Amino acid sequence: MAVALIVIDIIVIGYSVSLFLTSPNLANEPAPLRVSQWSGYMVAPDVQDQSPLVTGVSASWTVPQVEPSENNTFLGVWVGIGGYGEDTLIQTGTEQECIDGRVSYYAWYELLPAHLVRIPGLHVRPGDLITASVSLVSHDANTWSIKINDITRSEQFKKVVVYNSSMRSAEWILERPLVNDSISTLATFGNATFTDCKATINGVTGTIGNFSYSQLIMHEDGDTPLVSVSSLNELGSGFTVTYIEPAIATTQADYVTVQNDNVFLHAQTQTRKNCPT
Repeated sequence: MAVALIVIDIIVIGYSVSLFLTSPNLANEPAPLRVSQWSGYMVAPDVQDQSPLVTGVSASWTVPQVEPSENNTFLGVWVGIGGYGEDTLIQTGTEQECIDGRVSYYAWYELLPAHLVRIPGLHVRPGDLITASVSLVSHDANTWSIKINDITRSEQFKKVVVYNSSMRSAEWILERPLVNDSISTLATFGNATFTDCKATINGVTGTIGNFSYSQLIMHEDGDTPLVSVSSLNELGSGFTVTYIEPAIATTQADYVTVQNDNVFLHAQTQTRKNCPT
């Protein structure tokens, strides 16, 4: 099997605060942001404020099943803190991928700029219920607790790490990661739903909808959406990301007419005259 170096990357968005965020509990959601690698939701209390704010993020999801492919394809599902317009990001999640025709699933954590670390004690499979969280243990010591559990298999992982985070944002994301320094091809996955999405900001814990948030939608070359992202549920605590099947360019006949023994094929882009034999 080929070895792929996977990096769950940061995202740099140059929008103003007013464009990026909606205020909590507003009926109108902000316009979704088009990005190349991420899909889901992000909360950021005030990107102009450099003081530490976000100290926790958590969620649950069901591991999506990906389809085998002739090409190598990847899908990361994760929660994290940081990564909005800066170079710190601490995160944990599940990876769903197909390499050399073989589909595999595993749990991981990552502290950028270090590489992804696989968690061998969790035997992740499609349909498993996952819970995950990242939370600050000690501000003075820069220690963080990373937890990810496979509820279906009663398998748990917990690790305390030292990491200097920006603490500027929290995320609930599906991603096509960087693989060998290039944006990977998104795996075909159907859909994935996040539930019980919470963040802790300035000591207050709430759902996505309790804070200022933005919706992110993954696009190819800025124009073609690769997924759709639902609105938040009524509690503001969950959403679904759905894979969009790529459009296949075809020329299809709309109708056929016969005039004077000549057959005319009327298509979307051209009309051909065929002489019968």
